[in-house]
Amino acid sequence: MLRNFRLTLGRLAALACTSVIAVTGCGGGDDASGSPKPTAAKPTAGAGLVPVAQACGGLFDEAIAKEAREPNGPSKVYPAKTKSTDEVAKALDQESARRSTPEDLCTLTDKADGKELLAITVAWTPHSPPSGRSVHYTTTVGPEDAGRLLVACDVGSGGAEGSGEDRSLEFAMRDYFTVSDHSHAKLLIASAKQITSKLDCREAPEYPDPKVVAPPPKRGLR
Repeated sequence: MLRNFRLTLGRLAALACTSVIAVTGCGGGDDASGSPKPTAAKPTAGAGLVPVAQACGGLFDEAIAKEAREPNGPSKVYPAKTKSTDEVAKALDQESARRSTPEDLCTLTDKADGKELLAITVAWTPHSPPSGRSVHYTTTVGPEDAGRLLVACDVGSGGAEGSGEDRSLEFAMRDYFTVSDHSHAKLLIASAKQITSKLDCREAPEYPDPKVVAPPPKRGLR
């Protein structure tokens, strides 16, 4: 009786192995084809973790970094690889379309190839700031559309040349830190200043004080 029971277990094991071998192979965890499994690539070559205050090329001041860390945010982040400010400005200067594909200025994740924490982009747009202003900040709601800054910058080239229309840059932000709207304004205005300083705008944009367009939050509030 014991012998028959052992034989039955042996047959069951053999049957299970035969059923699984076509999928995973029997007795080993490696891919049956022998090809190596893909590994997650770092978002930047050797950048690794950096303190939040050093993120985005110094755009974060200590006040914004403190907001990002509280109450449960990370103290360090991974900056994903993006073009340099000079490269972005050059690409925008050569862009001939009235509405261009957004250029990434800064992207932060919680780990290599991990969850996005914040992203800032810029693109040409046919829209202009209202009321004759050269810069217009818009408060938005939700992490996917955390803030927008429209900056008039007619470089007099590409698709706008001879059109009689102004060109504007639209800076946009996604924010899963959920920092205050005041911080959104500071980050977008600082980003815009970096880019427009490298473009030959016919008229220099007049940037507002972030405190005016988005007052600092009261203590304990965002």
